[in-house]
Amino acid sequence: MAFVSDYQKRQIRETELRRYDRWFVDTAMGPAYRARDGRARGVRADEVARWRADVEAHVDAMIASIPVQAAWGVGALLVLVFGGGWLLDLTAIPQRFHGPAIGIGVFVVEVGLLGIEAWDYLGGWRRRRDAIENAVRTRAPLPIDPVRLGSGRNWFQIGSVALVAPVILMAFFSHADDRLIERIDWWGWMVLIVPLAWGLHFAGKWYDGHMRNLRR
Repeated sequence: MAFVSDYQKRQIRETELRRYDRWFVDTAMGPAYRARDGRARGVRADEVARWRADVEAHVDAMIASIPVQAAWGVGALLVLVFGGGWLLDLTAIPQRFHGPAIGIGVFVVEVGLLGIEAWDYLGGWRRRRDAIENAVRTRAPLPIDPVRLGSGRNWFQIGSVALVAPVILMAFFSHADDRLIERIDWWGWMVLIVPLAWGLHFAGKWYDGHMRNLRR
């Protein structure tokens, strides 16, 4: 069973590598790295290629692990639902508490799995950024026009994540309260959120291309 299509893999890879590209800027003196302090420091082309190869390997490993993590998640949930239901039947807990107990257990497992993956994801990117920071720390900053340097953040992409995150959280919290979704005009919000999130996604891709052309 394919949990992630080839198209989705390409989209994830492209999005992640665009994050790496925003760390650098082209100048008349060659490529420069945009440090966390906002200043640009000169780097060699072979360094950029070596760092990018490491990032590509990290992203490819992350994408390859998605089906495995999904399989473990599905397995853990099945064990919890059926095993937990069996254990509850053996106890003297009233039947009306079985559903909420299983729902809370599913919620804890889902949030835990998501938290572990998020921790690995953020940690992997942080380690690579720290390695580059240490490599260029002693180099003198380059005088670059702030307009061409940019902020280093893609606010369109951040906005799309901010829209999608509440939907994901709503799905998680619905396990703890099965009437949570019923109290919200779910379809009305989805009609608004989905096209806006896609619009921000494509705007983020346009912004990265625009900044690359501006720096040349």
